[in-house]
Amino acid sequence: MKYFTTFFWTAILGAVIGYIGSALQNVPADYTQAMVSALVAGSIGTILVYYISRSFAPKTSQAEEDESKEN
Repeated sequence: MKYFTTFFWTAILGAVIGYIGSALQNVPADYTQAMVSALVAGSIGTILVYYISRSFAPKTSQAEEDESKEN
């Protein structure tokens, strides 16, 4: 569910950034391109956050896991 929420807001923010960018450049807004670009960037960001947080997770030993199961 958290990934769906992330992609939903990434698409919304991509459309807003596309609108603002097109207004600043005085060109017609292309919302499809803006949202697809934002979703690609959001997907890459989500994958990077997953792997970064996984690599920095504290390592537990087997003995600690066995103790936590007993309690």
